[in-house]
Amino acid sequence: MTRRLATIFLALEGPVIATTSLRSFADLVWTSEVFSSLYTIMLSGRYRLVVFLQEEHDQEVLQRVFNTLSSQGIAVEQVLTNKELPDFDIALYDNNHSLVIASNPEHLAKKWGFKGQVFSDWKHLESMLLGEKVLPPRRARIVRQTKETAIRLDLQLDGTGQADIETGLPFFDHMLHQVARHGRIDMTLRCHGDLEVDEHHSVEDVAIVLGQAVAQALGDKRGISRYGFEIVPMDECLAQVALDFSGRPWFDWKTAFTRPLIGTFPTELLEHFFKSFSDESKSTLHMEVNAGNAHHQAEALFKAFGRALRTAVFRYPDNTDLPSTKGVL
Repeated sequence: MTRRLATIFLALEGPVIATTSLRSFADLVWTSEVFSSLYTIMLSGRYRLVVFLQEEHDQEVLQRVFNTLSSQGIAVEQVLTNKELPDFDIALYDNNHSLVIASNPEHLAKKWGFKGQVFSDWKHLESMLLGEKVLPPRRARIVRQTKETAIRLDLQLDGTGQADIETGLPFFDHMLHQVARHGRIDMTLRCHGDLEVDEHHSVEDVAIVLGQAVAQALGDKRGISRYGFEIVPMDECLAQVALDFSGRPWFDWKTAFTRPLIGTFPTELLEHFFKSFSDESKSTLHMEVNAGNAHHQAEALFKAFGRALRTAVFRYPDNTDLPSTKGVL
């Protein structure tokens, strides 16, 4: 038996493009926030998308319009021209939940027996179709006190990239700011370590606390992407990072720094930092960067790590599935 699916019948003119006539792609004006909102709506898995045209448009320009939607992750199941609309068979569509969205949807909505929704703006539509999504913030607070370091970390995974970091190691602070900014993680970190001995204890213990905080904030990991990978260039250096919150710590490091110190910071500690994070967060972490300026090597790695982390912890709307066939991570 063929399943009848809830479908959005979306007019191209008005909801998607504000341009009245598509003679040139260069003259096209997209409706404000159409990409982000329509992507979020389709990502929910509740709807199929059928786009219909109310005007005649240049075919080459139309093709570029739909290629652009596809490149934004918006899958259009079918495109109906104004000639096809009168005879379109709606028998396979669920008329209890499907709706027509257009500047003037009344005629088609009545003809097909669907609900009509006058287009106003995309944020309103997103809220109407998906409801108000209030996901609990993913926060963690870790306090660690040893004879070598005293550390306090407040972490917000669903942040905006704001960070207040003091470890007593300026270069290390700079690298941790890259993780926060590119991972869109908010963090407040204070580390008082025995720097009169050396930097090792502070760097290792910050990694331990950061790994524990991320694991705590992720909780049971339901709904997360789980995997994150990123390639980041920084001038002559190209860093590659792949991350999996698999529940199994594994670390692979293919990096040889071109000098032992960046300022006064020992580059050998960077491998130990990421290895300690992998151990404490129980994640699989692969990292690689080619030879070049040592500062560029390190910064490219930290930026790529932050961006991979951002992808891996992303939560899909309305998804509480565990991203594993084993049933546990």
